[in-house]
Amino acid sequence: MAKSNVVSPGQVVSADQLAKMKFSTLSIGGKFGKLLGKPYKPFYLMIYGSRFNGKSSVAMLLADELVKGGLKVLYVSNEEGVKGSLQEKLLRLKISSPIHFVEEYNPKQFRGYDAVFLDSTQTVGMKPDEFKIIKKQFPETSFILVFKANRDGSSKGGTDWEHDVDAIMHIENQSATMEKNRFPGGSNETIKMF
Repeated sequence: MAKSNVVSPGQVVSADQLAKMKFSTLSIGGKFGKLLGKPYKPFYLMIYGSRFNGKSSVAMLLADELVKGGLKVLYVSNEEGVKGSLQEKLLRLKISSPIHFVEEYNPKQFRGYDAVFLDSTQTVGMKPDEFKIIKKQFPETSFILVFKANRDGSSKGGTDWEHDVDAIMHIENQSATMEKNRFPGGSNETIKMF
């Protein structure tokens, strides 16, 4: 099996070298596989939507899919907390995989996880510059950032965040649409998630 290449941010690579490199992708099944295609490892995804449209539920279903694919996942449920309403959501969505949940945002806890969900990025209080630092501290960890939406339906993350992620998933009426996707094989059709 060929070793996957990891290029550090300051490393200079020739076009010839880049053309010969092998990069690992994740194989994700079901609806997420259709939407995302084959994300590179690590990947950075923004999920956003208006309240009561299902963004946290979709994020939890994605966490479940990643765990089923062999990843170790931490879900920071800072907005909703780790309590009865989160338990109810897990039961309603029929999620029983070993996702780890925590309420308090603490990057020291990210070590050892393949993917970390931040729900929501606003309540965690993370800014784009901090996210750039976190990505450097955890270069092999994928991050899924959940954002609220403005009244006009746009992401509260704004354009500052859009450039820091590989893909953007918009949730509306419990359906997902990819608005940006740098992964091979993804779709831009709207898919009902539950």
